[in-house]
Amino acid sequence: MSQNQMTCPLTGIQVDYQRSSNYFDYDLQFFGNSVTIFLCDHCHNKISLKDKNHIIKGLIANNKWPKRSFVKLNSCNATNTINDSEEIVFPDIFITADYPKTPKEKMDNLFLSLFNLQTVDGQGIDVDYKSENIWIKNYFKTPEECRFYLIGLKERGWIILGNGFSLQITHLGLNMALELQEDGKNSNNCFIAMAFNNDTKPYRAAIKEALSNTGFKAIIIDEENIDSDKTIPDAIFAGIKKSKFCIADFSFHNNGVYFESGFALGFGIPVIYTCNTSHSKDAHFDIKQLQQIRYSSPEELTKMLTDKIEAWIQ
Repeated sequence: MSQNQMTCPLTGIQVDYQRSSNYFDYDLQFFGNSVTIFLCDHCHNKISLKDKNHIIKGLIANNKWPKRSFVKLNSCNATNTINDSEEIVFPDIFITADYPKTPKEKMDNLFLSLFNLQTVDGQGIDVDYKSENIWIKNYFKTPEECRFYLIGLKERGWIILGNGFSLQITHLGLNMALELQEDGKNSNNCFIAMAFNNDTKPYRAAIKEALSNTGFKAIIIDEENIDSDKTIPDAIFAGIKKSKFCIADFSFHNNGVYFESGFALGFGIPVIYTCNTSHSKDAHFDIKQLQQIRYSSPEELTKMLTDKIEAWIQ
């Protein structure tokens, strides 16, 4: 291998890299979180993130990027041969990754991050929006964009901006923080969409074990107590909406799984896709390009899913 410098297409920063026969190997670090990138040789000149570099920086800064990842385009047929690495596919990652995607989500995310800086309600907080620890970790492109959203929080009455970089959460803001924490995207719920039959019972247990390992609660529709005035579709939609993320297992190719995972994505809820290797060849064409956990045993599913949740959701 030879070592040189290049501009990382994911973050736009200069990195020292090593070149192998089929990938570029380099490290990235933001706020103590270090990751190793294995960038596909065929794709490195074709990946153009333009105005999305800040999203990748934010994911790494918030420990939502795998420690070792093989990066390629969804049009590339290269196979990931790197041990203990996760395959990241562009531009699919911007759909499946867990980060604030809308102005409202950006506002709510920033507010909760400020709220969590308090040790006591009503405490004054010093927040330098020009610090990378603030604007990059909250997925903003520039410090000025961060300040724009801070002013928005003030206009909503959620914070009081003092002199310099000081601010305080208001009573209205306190109530709003409690509401946001109860919202699905800030909950510890995970909706499981999968075929339910005797053959999938061991894998249902494996998924629940992975969720238990990572501190999340499984919402499985046939295990929920459904009110008599609700239909099963109503219960499914409600369960998805109150979940932080969804796990969609495409084994047996149940049509409901396709629908429920699409519904979750429509609401901006991250989806982790899984499929038993014995069923993967029969997957619908439109999901074959999605990043999926391919497993052959319950134990393998638990291990791979635990690692995925810790990398992307925690």
